[in-house]
Amino acid sequence: MRRAFTLFEMMLVMAVIVLLAALAYPSIESSYGYFRVQAAADTVRGAWGDARTRAMEEGRAYRFAVVWGKSNFRVAPDATDFWSGVDAAPADSTGEPPLILSGALPNGIPFVRADSPRGEIDADTILPSDAIDHGQWSSVAIFLPDGTARDNVSVGLDANGTTRRLVVRLRGLTGGVSVREGERR
Repeated sequence: MRRAFTLFEMMLVMAVIVLLAALAYPSIESSYGYFRVQAAADTVRGAWGDARTRAMEEGRAYRFAVVWGKSNFRVAPDATDFWSGVDAAPADSTGEPPLILSGALPNGIPFVRADSPRGEIDADTILPSDAIDHGQWSSVAIFLPDGTARDNVSVGLDANGTTRRLVVRLRGLTGGVSVREGERR
């Protein structure tokens, strides 16, 4: 009975392991892509919920804006003081500072228009906050103090063709949010 393995046997086993890993990788990567886009949709839903809640609590409209083709978003009161490029805005009459939320979607998933065709996404999807000019923000949703939104809204979240696009929809009349799969490439 022998006590050890030869170098050839060890290399053969390693080659089989590498081959199996190479075959499994595409399946794992596409599955992971779906979870990345789902996490981005949850981030949008959370930001919309925060904006809607603050609009009702403070009795003033809140705006959700994005930079199309990038991952950046911003929530702040719908007044020029908060969208003129300065983050230090005055507190309200109660002394409570307003919600000013600047963030980016997880894993660099960019915002795309829900009805835009699928295409290649820029690899550099997150802009530093100080690199965003106030003119780059595109207003997507405005939440009113009565809990409604000004319009129905649809926003696409794309993972560069690795999975289906998710479309996050806001119903203006009720403030309800739903997430649906969009078109595959």
